[in-house]
Amino acid sequence: MLKTATAAIALTLVSAVPGFSLDRPFPVSGVEVATDLDGVAVSDVTNFYPAFNEDLEKAIWAEVENPQTGGSRGFNIDVKVTSIELDDAAMGPAGEFNEMTGIVTYTFDGADQASGTFPIEVKATAGDAPAGVIVVAPSEADYYRAMVMAFASGVTDRMADLPEPTADAIQEDR
Repeated sequence: MLKTATAAIALTLVSAVPGFSLDRPFPVSGVEVATDLDGVAVSDVTNFYPAFNEDLEKAIWAEVENPQTGGSRGFNIDVKVTSIELDDAAMGPAGEFNEMTGIVTYTFDGADQASGTFPIEVKATAGDAPAGVIVVAPSEADYYRAMVMAFASGVTDRMADLPEPTADAIQEDR
């Protein structure tokens, strides 16, 4: 009887303690994109794609499943695009590219350190079409949009690999 009463009291106390965990998908409260290319002037990218950073930021926000607004806290996503290349070389003279790489860092508001940092890489490859299929090449705008959206999907997909923020960081918001 004493064991049963003790177990019941312990269970009641445990359920009365507020949980300090976040539901998945994790909330996102900020996205920042910067382009920092080795050997390529950022102006080379912005000459062809003047709103590249803004386009990528908007694409990431479009992929976020749990955006936070109005001062609510969540993860800040910091993206550094480090390479935009055409077949492992510098971006083509007319702005052609088929590879984008970068580093994304996720930090929860109030946390002392980043929760995770991951590389992101997107490569467009050509493939053969089956016999009898008419192949239509995408427009430059469609291709650009597809590369940016694929990179954005990679950024949000990696959030599944993040550990739960510390209770202290979450608790500061309550």
